[in-house]
Amino acid sequence: MHDSLTVAEIMVTDVVTASPDASATDAATLMRDEHVSSVVVVRDDAPVGIVTEGDFATQLCERTDLGSLELADVMSTPLETIPPGTTIVDAVSVLRAEDVEHLPVVSDDDESSTLVGILTTTELSYYVPHLAHRTGGLKSRPPRRQVRTDTQYERDDWTFEYRGEDESTVSVGDVAQFSKTLSDGDVESFAEITGDTNRVHLDEAYAAETRFGRRIVHGILANGLISAALARLPGLTIYLSQESTFLAPLSLGDHVTAVCEVVDDLGGSKYRIETTVTDGDGTAVLEGDAVVLIDDLPPETALDSETATAD
Repeated sequence: MHDSLTVAEIMVTDVVTASPDASATDAATLMRDEHVSSVVVVRDDAPVGIVTEGDFATQLCERTDLGSLELADVMSTPLETIPPGTTIVDAVSVLRAEDVEHLPVVSDDDESSTLVGILTTTELSYYVPHLAHRTGGLKSRPPRRQVRTDTQYERDDWTFEYRGEDESTVSVGDVAQFSKTLSDGDVESFAEITGDTNRVHLDEAYAAETRFGRRIVHGILANGLISAALARLPGLTIYLSQESTFLAPLSLGDHVTAVCEVVDDLGGSKYRIETTVTDGDGTAVLEGDAVVLIDDLPPETALDSETATAD
């Protein structure tokens, strides 16, 4: 499981480094020749900063003499580092919190903080693919937007977020996310509504004797959270198709998140969506693709009508 896999097992140990007094040109040459996206700046084997491709792009916009500058003048510092025993789940949390894509790994055996490796979103994507889609990575998505939706109501224990460049239209790169805790009541209601009363979902003693060792959430119920996220895209979302791969079971009481990223504009207001559902630990339990049709909202929604009547 991802919560037991450590950074030491997947990090790159052949780290490209340079001293603080090396020039920016030296670092750029290293990146090109070594085919890497960053150079860690070290002093006495201890990392003190980092220069990435993104740093160069930013600095080029602000300076005309970048090539002759020392790395000490352009590197990102203070430097966020992690020990090799960090789990990759915790590493993902650090990457997201710090809004970075590179984490130098330092030894935790002594006080010198010796550089022993580096972890990037590239290595993580091999083990946690839903965290680094083809059109993006762990970097921040476009800004969060509050958009008009076609939902009848929301609940305080639901969490919704939509990130896109525009508040009224859907574009490639937009991301919708919906989270809720799947309770015992949710599972029982789903069983009653659908007729799927498999005892592995409802009977604790029975489920304990199965390969799962516990009751688990219906897979299609988890899949339904994708529909919930898509319902909160701008416009009226109409499902055309969905392909899903179930990767792991969900436990009752787990806080589940569905993430939908628009990856292709198929024309005719149709879009292909990459879909992922994760559990409370960030482990992917479901991955797939959907194709949706996005219609304009009706000119006057039910909510608008009720508001007008109340006035």
